[in-house]
Amino acid sequence: MILFLNFKQKVKRLFLDPELTVSVDSKEKYQVVLSPSLYWIKRVSLPLKYVHEVKKIAHTLFEEILPAGNYNYYVYKDKNEYFIFAYEDSKILSLLHEKGISLTQIQGISFAQFALNDLNENLRIDEERALCVEDDIVVLLPAVWFKDLKEVQNDTLKVSQQTITLEHFSHIIDKKTLYTIMVFLFLFILLLLGEYFYFFKQKEQLKSQKEQLFKHYKLKPTLMQNRAILSSYKKEDLKQQKLRKYINYFLKANMHTNEKIISIEYDGLKLSVELKGVKKSDLKRILSLFYKEKIPLIIKRKNKRSIVEVMI
Repeated sequence: MILFLNFKQKVKRLFLDPELTVSVDSKEKYQVVLSPSLYWIKRVSLPLKYVHEVKKIAHTLFEEILPAGNYNYYVYKDKNEYFIFAYEDSKILSLLHEKGISLTQIQGISFAQFALNDLNENLRIDEERALCVEDDIVVLLPAVWFKDLKEVQNDTLKVSQQTITLEHFSHIIDKKTLYTIMVFLFLFILLLLGEYFYFFKQKEQLKSQKEQLFKHYKLKPTLMQNRAILSSYKKEDLKQQKLRKYINYFLKANMHTNEKIISIEYDGLKLSVELKGVKKSDLKRILSLFYKEKIPLIIKRKNKRSIVEVMI
């Protein structure tokens, strides 16, 4: 118990107000009490049972009185009534920085409403303002309205369990916009995941089709091997095209009745065609299509027959 009390004593109370100068020890921990000048408060009776239900509609209760800004709301239930606080995180964070108070030094942040709600006497915070309780709400009033004011002392402030957490980026983007962005991001991620699984499925189907094609056509496992096979097929196809064309040239030749093709032979390298009844002087007429395309020919004469050879 003694150790616990000693630990509690190490946390000092600090009243935070924009107009007050504070002395801060960088080695100390502080329970920060916010001046009423840093928040707005309403006490209301509502037909709602739970704090989270009230918090959802808190902004509507302040619409007519709050200046422009991005606000957070804190709701506290006291019997059948609710105390609703509106505050700007950015304003409080800026003030803490201005006063030289590091966030690592802060043990907790609460409102003066909780630290001084049982105040029995009015307290002066500076020459012009005083703290007092009016209708159970801690407020700031002109100091000239009161006599014999005591100075507010940090050590006399009550440590409250009702604390708030400041949101560092609430001043950059409001919650509604943030939630909207989060929803769009979530939907965008779902869309990306959907596309990913769609293309993954397509990839697997293509892979399966590829394997079936390789198996059906007995293709080689590597692209280089298949390209080599394709190249050889192309060369063979080119040779077959030439062979058909050259044979067709012989079949289309302007031959007389007594001129005939005896034989056509192909040994894989050259095409040999034997002609009968063709005089040497008539070969130019019969081979005119070859001469027109300047296709090299080898012509041999044997026993009044002509043998025409063309390389494929």
